[in-house]
Amino acid sequence: MRRFAFVVSYDGRGFQGWQSQIRGNAVQDRVEEAFCRLTQEDVRVTGSGRTDTGVSAAGQVFHCDLSGEKWTPEVLLRGLNHYLPPTVRVVRAAPVAPDFHARHDVVRKIYRYRWVPLSARGRGVLPTDSPFCGTFVEFPDWSILQQATKLLEGSNDFSHFTIRKSCPENARRTIDAIRWVAGAGTLDLWVAGRGFLHMMIRYIAMALLETGQKKRSVESLRNLLHDKSPPPVPPLQPAAPEGLSLIRVLYGKKEPFPPGIPVPPG
Repeated sequence: MRRFAFVVSYDGRGFQGWQSQIRGNAVQDRVEEAFCRLTQEDVRVTGSGRTDTGVSAAGQVFHCDLSGEKWTPEVLLRGLNHYLPPTVRVVRAAPVAPDFHARHDVVRKIYRYRWVPLSARGRGVLPTDSPFCGTFVEFPDWSILQQATKLLEGSNDFSHFTIRKSCPENARRTIDAIRWVAGAGTLDLWVAGRGFLHMMIRYIAMALLETGQKKRSVESLRNLLHDKSPPPVPPLQPAAPEGLSLIRVLYGKKEPFPPGIPVPPG
């Protein structure tokens, strides 16, 4: 058996996330079906982690073990993409050490949440427009937005920034870097860290936007990051899933892929 690592890109709007579901409507299911048709074997893949229903990826990583010497990165790329739907593309493949693990060896994940002003879509969405973004009406105060964003860097209790029923006993997570980048008609939130809670980045994106719009105070946001702090009023809401993309997964010394996948600017 030989182990391979892969980078897969997908439009998540038609899927119930990355990880296999009972209904079989996850990206992992489509990938494993493609492997089965290509190799005529039951191949199970292991991803770097879950993505929420409707969330997309430019750089999800998974690994699997394959028997036989005929499999090369080029053959696997061509064969898998032949059997995958057009909304899922394997973009990289590489042989890795037998002990490489797509989930356990993660050093950092980089996500991007993209917003566009609603006024930019007043004419409706053209077929050539990028659909992968959330919308807002009121542009946030940049100074307040930056002040609120800095609060989230480092280790904090994020129990208010996830679904209550799926919140683990230890909801402390570390954000290595978080920043906003304003582009031509877009407002991007970049977030990097080793791991995140269920829907955590979508809750962060909406909470920061509302704080920048002065619908919440910076101090109230700060209070939410304390252990066992009371629930916010009004409750936090997650941003729409289509605005979020997993851009890249990094593995440090075990990195299977050379540079080439987009990373945050700056």
